[in-house]
Order: sequence, then structure tokens, then C-alpha cells
Amino acid sequence: MKIWGNSGGRTESRKAPPPPEPKPQRPSPPVRPPSPGRPGAARPSSQEPFEIDWEAVWRREEEARRRQAAARRQAEARSQAEQIPEFVVKAQTNRSPGPRRQAPPPNPKGGKPKKKKKRHWFRNLLLTVLLLTGLYCVAVFSNIPFIAKWRTIYIETAMSTMTHQWLATAFIPPSVIEQVEGNREKQENEQLTLESNWNNLQTPSFDFGQAELSPWEKLKDEFFQNYPEIQQQSFEDYMEEHQDEAIDENGYLTIDQAGLDQEGTDIETIHGDQVLAVDTANGLTICKVTGEGYVGRLAIIKNPAQVGVALAPGYGSVGGQAADIAEKRDAVLLTNASGFYDPEGHGNGGVAHGLVVSGGKRHNGAVGGTYKTVGLDGENRLHVGPYKKGADYRDAVEFKPALIIDGQQAVEGSAGWGVQPRTAIGQTSDGTILLLVVDGRAPGYSIGCTVGDCAEILGRYGAVQACNLDGGSSSIMVYNGRVISRPSAANKTDGRHIPNGIAVYRRDNASNGAGGTQDDETIGE
Repeated sequence: MKIWGNSGGRTESRKAPPPPEPKPQRPSPPVRPPSPGRPGAARPSSQEPFEIDWEAVWRREEEARRRQAAARRQAEARSQAEQIPEFVVKAQTNRSPGPRRQAPPPNPKGGKPKKKKKRHWFRNLLLTVLLLTGLYCVAVFSNIPFIAKWRTIYIETAMSTMTHQWLATAFIPPSVIEQVEGNREKQENEQLTLESNWNNLQTPSFDFGQAELSPWEKLKDEFFQNYPEIQQQSFEDYMEEHQDEAIDENGYLTIDQAGLDQEGTDIETIHGDQVLAVDTANGLTICKVTGEGYVGRLAIIKNPAQVGVALAPGYGSVGGQAADIAEKRDAVLLTNASGFYDPEGHGNGGVAHGLVVSGGKRHNGAVGGTYKTVGLDGENRLHVGPYKKGADYRDAVEFKPALIIDGQQAVEGSAGWGVQPRTAIGQTSDGTILLLVVDGRAPGYSIGCTVGDCAEILGRYGAVQACNLDGGSSSIMVYNGRVISRPSAANKTDGRHIPNGIAVYRRDNASNGAGGTQDDETIGE
């Protein structure tokens, strides 16, 4: 219902009086019409002063009441679900609805309009560079003990190789590398005067009998006296189940589970290491040694007279693979021994670096300096010390550093040599020879060990003299014609070519201080 009037008051319906005579007036300016579609806008009229659409007003108020009621119901539901305080509910229900957000204009090209992305690539790049720079500075220059320890081992490991030194030189300042290298040189100089002296030890005679090499029927009553490294209960349990297969056709105890595809035995050593092989025909035991980050093999040889230096068949021109050297020299077990010239990791192992004496014949001269002579004399005693002109060795090589001298451990930790695959030799006070090979460069299986780890392993098994030998990709152990370690060389199966090895000659081929047939030419000093 439309009402006309100035006060907006309601008037009774009556017949309108006739309009007065129009008076001439000035033309009024044009009035801008209200926006179309706007609710409640005044309709154009020639009457004064305005027109009110009460129906539109009532519709707006009713719509507002419906919205408030709906908001109240939603707020009460949320309050029950989320335990919203009552005063918040009231504030939400009494809040007048705000203007609706208008939809963005349609995309003239069709499809949904694309949101403008804020790109902060430069800021992110800058933050990344700053973070990496900070981490680099901490890793390279920090004196925090944990970081300094592993930084040193990383540098030592890289710099002690022939082909991977760039892993340190490409990322680490020369001053930091020189500091680490200087520490290694200092420790090597401290070893210059170290030398084996068996007179300082209370040792029994090395008169090696034949009990250790006897058939099982003769040996079994004294087995644990001759093989004291074997844990008795685990051995007896194993023999109770496997005795028939453990005795060979000649009556010797021969347990061989040392292959890489074999799981070993349930026998343990007295130090808790798994026994892989017991060979009473050749007087040796092989066990698996493990530690933090490394896996290795330790051979325990009862008769030192069976141990010597075996040359590659083509020594002087080309080296040989370990299994080939063992077969040629009739060795039941063999490890690598000497280092050799190895440009860019492509050396052929033809000539050893340092002193080489095999079967009393000298095949290469000594380098001396910080290198240690590692040799067996005529009494089968292992000597570790500086080279002495005129020294009488039946078998010898040269390497460093010394690990144990006269029962005292000579190195701790990495000692400048990092973490690598390792080969080492030692001897106990009763003459037993220990040959150790530790696998490496195989994350998830064995990354290698430090020279300090080697010293601890050999010392645990009673070594009183011990020295490190060539390691890295040369480290390998062969037993009964097959490789039983995991070489880190390019040839993962047979290893690389090496100039010589420490051989354990078969019992029938060993004599007092000689083993194998070595027809190579002798080289003088």
C-alpha cells in the first residue's frame, strides 16, 4: 500500500481535490534515476517530497531475521561440538551480516581465473645459500669434538688413497688439510724408534710340535689346549650334530664354512666371534670379526714356519690375483702384503714398494724412513721396526704404521690413516701368526676400520708384535682356492693384481722357515 505525504503519517482515503492551475516555473535540473535492481529504491514520481516502499522494507527486515535465526542455530551447533563460550555464541548471532563478496569477473578467455602467485624464489635462494654456507663453515672449521673427529677421519681417509684425494682437496681449504696431514706425520715420526725386542718378553720356545696337525682321534683329547681360541661348549654342541661331516677322509677335523655364500658355524671363539673354519690338517682357524661399521676375517695359524711371503708368478713385470698366487705357490691361505706403484689406480702390481724378501732371497730394496720392516727371522719370530742393513730375514715386506710393539699398542684411533679396508699381521707370544683382513667401502655392510681398530682386534687375540700392511682396494683373503673376503677393487670377485702376499703354505710344503717354490731373480741392495 502506498501512502503519500511529508510526515509519512497514515491518512484516510478520500477523493483528491482538483489540481490547481499550473504556474510557470523554472525548469528543474534533471534528477538522476536510482540504480536499477537496488532493493527498496524510491520509484520515480512527480509528487513531492519522496515515496517509501514499505513492502520492500518489511521484506528486508524479514530476510535479516531469517539470517539471524539461521546463524544462531549454526552457532549453537558449533558451541555444542566445540564448547564455544556462550558470550561468543551471542556475539556471533547478534552480528549483522556483512556485505556479500562479489564473484570475480569472468575470464574473457574462458576457464577459471588464475590466482596471482607470489614468487619468493630470490629470497628462498638466498636463505638456502646462507644455510649451506653456515653448515659448511661448521663442518670445516668447527672445534666441536664430534665434528672435528669425523672431519679429521674424512680428510685422512681421502688423502690416504691414491685416486680419491680430490674428495678432500675439492671442498676443504689447504690449511685444514695440511693440519691433518701434519698430525699424521707427527705420529709417524713418534714411531721412528719403535722396534720389536723379543728379549723384553717372557715367551715360551717356538718348538712347534705336531699335536695341532694330528688326526682327530689323536687330537680330540688335547684339542682345547692346542686351539685355546675355541669356546668349548659351542664346539661340543656343534660336533654332537656334525661330527660325521666334520672329519675328512684322512681323519682330520676339517670344518669349512668360510665361503661368502655360506653362513658360518655355530661355534664361537672365547671372544664371542663366529668361527668360519677349523682346519687341523693345516693347523689354522678362521673367524669372523665385527665392530662398529666393519666386518672382517681373522686367520689364526698355529705354526709360524708355514707362513711366508709369496710372489706373483710375473713379479717384476705384472702382478697376479690373490687366488692365482695361492695356487701357484701351493698356499692354503693368502692375504695381500706390500704396497706398489699405482698411478691413478691403474697400477698392474708388477713391483712392490719397499723391501721384499721371500724364502731368504731379496727381491726389492728397502725405502726406510717412516716405513717399518715386517719380517720373520730364522727362528720364526716376527720383527717390526726400522730397516737395518744386513738384517737377516727369511721373509719380509715393508709397510706402516706399527700396531703393537712388545705387547704395547702403538696406535690409537685413525692415527692419520682414516677409515679404510685393512690388512694386518701379528704374532702372539707362543708364535701363533694372526692375519687380519677387514672389508670396506661398502656402506650398509662394512665401511672399513681404523688402524687403531686393527690393533685392538689383534691385541684381543694375544698379539705382542703387529703391523699394518697395504690396504684399500688391495685388501683380500683367499682360503682353499676361493676369495672369502669382499674386495673393494673394481673386480669385486677376484680383487686386483698385487705383487705378493702373506701365504700360509700347506703342511706338506712347509719347512723350517721356507715354503713354496720361488724361482724369481734376487735383487740386491
